[in-house]
Amino acid sequence: MPMLKTALIILFAILFFLSLTALLLYRRQVRGLAQQLKDLEPGSNQRLTCSVRDRNILSLCRLVNTYIDSQQKLVLQAREAEEKLKYTIASVSHDIRTPLTGASGYMQMAEKTEDPDKRKEYCRIVRGRLKDLEQLLDQLFLYTKLTSQEISLQMELVSLFPLVCEVLTGFYGKFQEQNREPSLDFQEEAIQIQGDSSQLKRVLGNLVSNSLSYGLGTLFIFQKGNTLTFSNKVKDPGSIDPDQMFVRFYRGDPSRNASKSSHAGLGLSIARELTQAMGGKIEARLHEDILEIVLTFQGISR
Repeated sequence: MPMLKTALIILFAILFFLSLTALLLYRRQVRGLAQQLKDLEPGSNQRLTCSVRDRNILSLCRLVNTYIDSQQKLVLQAREAEEKLKYTIASVSHDIRTPLTGASGYMQMAEKTEDPDKRKEYCRIVRGRLKDLEQLLDQLFLYTKLTSQEISLQMELVSLFPLVCEVLTGFYGKFQEQNREPSLDFQEEAIQIQGDSSQLKRVLGNLVSNSLSYGLGTLFIFQKGNTLTFSNKVKDPGSIDPDQMFVRFYRGDPSRNASKSSHAGLGLSIARELTQAMGGKIEARLHEDILEIVLTFQGISR
């Protein structure tokens, strides 16, 4: 009996010692975690480490590290958004300033000249520059509505061939000025697609305008199945990155400036946003000096 009591006392002593040791280790680990959190700097890649191999402590470490990871992602996203905002402001400022500067210069020349024909020509140029500015502001307003999902679409079956012809007719004068012409090749002139007709016209118009501003020679427009391809030669293919063409304010070609199109960096971005909003897809391909922009539509009807 005395031996049993002695054994029990020893056992309880061992259990007490182990429990006390575990408690001290827990407290030490908790203090260590608290110190690690205190020393953690914002944006640091450092994460919490655990020396106690306990399931609860390890679970706590993982949860805290997951939270730190999510916060770091938010910080990085905020920095990226800030950089994009700075870039956007700089691009918009440049695009607005250029036509205004040009208009101001020609207005001064119109005020100084005594030749009525020159004054008339200067005023015509001023009106053109102000028209460029108006178009830029319209594009900015539309892009803002698109990215904030404030635009509503009236989806319906739209006959594609007459819509393309209507858009091209609106650019007849500019094709004549450049001594260029479009070439239409529709495998199915009766084809219909699901879309908003007014926004489809804007998409097609932006693609035609892009070709007139930066393309060379004939603009080929080819329809096959549910795809519509715009194809033309480009002057400097080495400066074009097809993967970046639909990024807002992208200007791969150094010759892309406001004198040619004050909203050059938004037209393709708007075309992409509208196409995707209507359930379609748009992509750019470059084959040597031939640039292709391919529209893929949904819900076709023959």
